[in-house]
Amino acid sequence: MRSPTTTRRGIASSGLAFALSQALLVGGIAVAAVYALPHSPSPIPALQNEPRSVTLNYNWPHVITDAQLEATLTKLRPQLRHERPKINHVDHALRCWGKEATFADANCLSGDEMLAMLTDQNAFAIHWGDDAMPLLMSGEFGPGFRTQAGDSSASHVDHTLGTLAEIGIPLDYPILVKDQAAPLTVKQLLTAAMLDFRLNQKEYEWTTVAAASYATGPTQWTSQDGEIITFDILADRLMRQEWVDGVCYGNHRLYALAMLLQFDDQAQLFRQADSRSKVVAHLSEATARLIQSQADQGYWDENWEDGSRPAKAMQNGNATMSRILATGHALEWWAIAPAEVLPPREVVVRGAQWLVSEIDQMEAESVVKNYTFLTHVGRALCLWRGKFPHELTPLNHSPTGADG
Repeated sequence: MRSPTTTRRGIASSGLAFALSQALLVGGIAVAAVYALPHSPSPIPALQNEPRSVTLNYNWPHVITDAQLEATLTKLRPQLRHERPKINHVDHALRCWGKEATFADANCLSGDEMLAMLTDQNAFAIHWGDDAMPLLMSGEFGPGFRTQAGDSSASHVDHTLGTLAEIGIPLDYPILVKDQAAPLTVKQLLTAAMLDFRLNQKEYEWTTVAAASYATGPTQWTSQDGEIITFDILADRLMRQEWVDGVCYGNHRLYALAMLLQFDDQAQLFRQADSRSKVVAHLSEATARLIQSQADQGYWDENWEDGSRPAKAMQNGNATMSRILATGHALEWWAIAPAEVLPPREVVVRGAQWLVSEIDQMEAESVVKNYTFLTHVGRALCLWRGKFPHELTPLNHSPTGADG
């Protein structure tokens, strides 16, 4: 298994010596200023320029009231207008709020500003300085986001690419890189990601999300190892690990599966007749385990998969944050899942109300420290009101626009 911090997966040092050593390891190819398309004919299928979007099917006012939603969103504003904001915070904030978001608070970055920081090296340098390693780097198959290499890099393989897909950025959107006369495009980023993909790599959830967003139907491609990749195979890969394996206690895999079901409805992504039923059965079992393991107060923790007992009553300082992480992520994937896999409404309501109460009590310092997974909470709560967060931006737009 290749480490997720090599080639496109990320350059893991800001020092020149490390960069030079990496150049030697890949056979003398410079890593800092070469941005190229794949150097062999691409096995990538035709892709549509505009990414598809998930459909929001639920508006349950009893999950969270308008007043609760506005108070929660106000607390989770992207107050990132400061020197060297963590890129994973910018990335997660952009995914949550969308490119359309604007804020009355001058300390908040708008959606357009966050998008520019991730896609324009000049905007990145304004916040991080000219001495920082570029966010966009070159790899064997083309450009990609520097990953898992500190605060100035993305936190997960293809997470930023998945963010661009989820907020509706088209493939022909320009990507401006340092010392490059002509802009690149999101399509080049996606092409490199798909070519550099391996089924046994450590993180694959966001590559799946991005590929499915732009796919034209039941397409396939060939990986660098000669593997034929289809969305049926990707679904099987997402389902084969233990329940809590992977980032955020396995919830990102469940989210990707729920998204695949939505996009299969829109574009018939699956080739095999039984793929959809297998995914539905898998998500239904996850729901059954969550129902059985929900704490009386409404939360889940890292042991959500153990349906034989409720969540632990942990006493250490990380207990609340673990619970918020697990609970927010579960509510997020349920919000885009088909009705047939949802739990009873009271399960969702108890989870949401526990989250609202906990966030209401959080100090500003704790919000900043745990901002990445709090964005999943904010997004999930909006989705249960049938809206994306940018449609409910606090202080600019009242959440009373939601039905109910």
